[in-house]
Amino acid sequence: MKLPSFVKLPGHKKFNITPRYYDPIKEEIVERTEMIRREMSGEEDFGLGAHKITFDRRSSQGPNTSGLQIVIALGLSLGLIGWLYFGNSILHLLWLIIPLFLIFKFKKK
Repeated sequence: MKLPSFVKLPGHKKFNITPRYYDPIKEEIVERTEMIRREMSGEEDFGLGAHKITFDRRSSQGPNTSGLQIVIALGLSLGLIGWLYFGNSILHLLWLIIPLFLIFKFKKK
């Protein structure tokens, strides 16, 4: 016997899934008709799909991220070591160095 309650609990939910039907014969027929259609239209077939493999190299390399990571790690470690030796005065020095660095960096461009 169920006791009356002010809290309504969610009811039992039934799991419902509709399975897919796989027909290998039908898929083979579709693949063959597509292949015949491509041959009749004059398109080339490159194997499993219409993907062409190219071995072209990029003419321009991207930025050297490993060098940038080393510079960032070096800057953070020097900042930490400076803070341990000199205290908060190194942070005041960084307030002067960082804007100067940014000014010279963007001034070149």
